[in-house]
Amino acid sequence: MRTRQGWVLLDVLMGMIIVSILGALLGAAAAMHDRAAHHLDDTRAAMRQAESALLTMQSNQIPPEKPTVGNGGFLTVKKLPAQSQTPGMTWIEVRATVHARTATLVGLVPETSIPVGAK
Repeated sequence: MRTRQGWVLLDVLMGMIIVSILGALLGAAAAMHDRAAHHLDDTRAAMRQAESALLTMQSNQIPPEKPTVGNGGFLTVKKLPAQSQTPGMTWIEVRATVHARTATLVGLVPETSIPVGAK
């Protein structure tokens, strides 16, 4: 009877190649998931900062003159040209950016709470 030692070796090598390919695909998927989670975290942080600034101004408080958002982020407030039908109130746009992820909110605030540098 003849033995098939060559075929067993070939089967083992093919199994190792398939396992290696599956491992590489799994590693790439995990890296993409991690990157997407970081982007989502930055977007949520920007939204929280924009909400906080808008709420501060709606509470008739003036936000800091040069507000910063986390590390590497910033906050801008822009007065919109639209006229409000409520006396003493104006429309503003609050834009927060964290690590190149931006969140923008538009809201109605008292005119006295708009920062000095707002356009």
